[in-house]
Amino acid sequence: MPREISAFFESYRDAFNALDGNAVAELYSEPSGIAQDGVYTYWPERKLVAQNMTALCKMYREKGFIRAAFEPRQAIDQGEKHFVADVQWLIEWDGEQAPWTFRTTYNLVRTGKGWRILLCTAYSEVSLHNASGAA
Repeated sequence: MPREISAFFESYRDAFNALDGNAVAELYSEPSGIAQDGVYTYWPERKLVAQNMTALCKMYREKGFIRAAFEPRQAIDQGEKHFVADVQWLIEWDGEQAPWTFRTTYNLVRTGKGWRILLCTAYSEVSLHNASGAA
């Protein structure tokens, strides 16, 4: 994975590690979307992404979030404006909770502000939320 893409995901990870939903949302393009559990959610404006990510960070905080780490898995360079990355995540929780390991694919687009997420495909995290009782 190119260094600039790794740096983007480091910023994304850092925003989650700060549990800052607004900072996470700033790394999404406008418009953007998420595909998860067979459902596509379209976000025409970043405000809606921020609401979603703030709620997710709140859920993580309440569950006992410690930190997130990522490992690039697969990458497809699609020219200077687009990139697809499949990333494996590790989420650590406090207490005796087992960590979550899951993979997510990101379609990135280069904007005037740098790389942003155009589409997040959360294809394995849902089963973890369901198994833990999280929303």
